[in-house]
Amino acid sequence: MKFTILMEVITLLIKLSLKTKRHVRDMISVKNHTFVMMTKDGKSGRRFIIRNGTFSSDRILKDYDLAYVWKDSDTAFRVLTSNDPVGMHKAMANWDLEMRGDTSLSLWFLFFFGFATGILKRK
Repeated sequence: MKFTILMEVITLLIKLSLKTKRHVRDMISVKNHTFVMMTKDGKSGRRFIIRNGTFSSDRILKDYDLAYVWKDSDTAFRVLTSNDPVGMHKAMANWDLEMRGDTSLSLWFLFFFGFATGILKRK
């Protein structure tokens, strides 16, 4: 339940950030990708769709370019709510997080995710 609520909050944070931060808008201006964050059992998650400078989100967990698959919702909640900028990388190293799809998009999405949610700051 906490993970589902967190995904809703993250979606709202990204939308707010896109309205208020030009550098975040610039990051998605020419991108066309779909990302999913979900649990391994497939019961909860969120899809983030970036198309030509627009952002949307839904609960369809099948059609994606890159999926972040968490071992369980508690682990996902713990890592995503920490302020550790490399928390997701640590989760991958500990086998708590698996990537499926085009993993070359991971670095870009993690930077976008960090700037949009406020975990990473611009100097």
